[in-house]
Amino acid sequence: MGLIGKLVFDGMAMGILFVILACGLVIIASVSRILFMAYGSFYTIGGYATWYGTHNFGLPYFLALIIGVLVAGVFAFLSYILIFRRLQQVEDGFLATLIASMGLSLVLSQGGMLFYGTAAHGIAAVFPGAFNLFGVHINNDKLALILISVAVTLVLFWIYEKTAFGRTLRSVAFNPETASLLGVNVNLILLAALIMGCTLAGLAGGILAPSYGISPQMGQNVLWTVMLMCMLGGMDSLLGAVIGGLVIGQLLSFGQYYIGSAIQIVVFAFIGILLYFRPNGLLGRGINIGI
Repeated sequence: MGLIGKLVFDGMAMGILFVILACGLVIIASVSRILFMAYGSFYTIGGYATWYGTHNFGLPYFLALIIGVLVAGVFAFLSYILIFRRLQQVEDGFLATLIASMGLSLVLSQGGMLFYGTAAHGIAAVFPGAFNLFGVHINNDKLALILISVAVTLVLFWIYEKTAFGRTLRSVAFNPETASLLGVNVNLILLAALIMGCTLAGLAGGILAPSYGISPQMGQNVLWTVMLMCMLGGMDSLLGAVIGGLVIGQLLSFGQYYIGSAIQIVVFAFIGILLYFRPNGLLGRGINIGI
């Protein structure tokens, strides 16, 4: 019972972090219609900016975390203004935005390593210690990660479903031409969607650091997993992102313990079979990326 509980707990900690990442990518894909291959770089930026704030400037962790999120947001703002705003006006610009996002990923990853080096780092435990609950060893930092991630997810759903800004995001995601005719500044909403998604990635990188550490490859390592879980739940469904994140988190937790790295093959096969029967994912309606 203790082992199963531990695996469930670890899967929940990683899964709920994946939920934040998946929600950010779903917002970018559904609203901006960009297959954003640079997404993992913003995850890395958030983690390293948080570490840099605590390690080099001696800032309290939560202040450094806010700075990490803001840094990711600033890079997202510049990326849209300098690159994607123009490319989205090109007719059939899917390939252009795809290549641009791949190039941006390369620039950010290589530039980042020049700035903060190639070594892995960690942040001292924010909530040190652990306790046992029904025979399950629970690490305080991972419990805090779960609670923070749940709170962020609930706030995100409230914004997306209940506020005027959220309704505008959904209207642009559904039909940008109609939204424009109704007076919505579509370019501004596309910018907001990219910043929102990238700041969620930066937040995930920052809250992961005390429990799992950070490395220059963390963004690339997580990108494909997040894309798979978005495809599992549906690239245009926030609820699907939640389901995909939690399912993949549990599969990875149990799989890595029982069958090791072979779990990656199992996950790919599982999602591949699902997509054969449900091409839009479990809850997706279907969106035309790049259009």
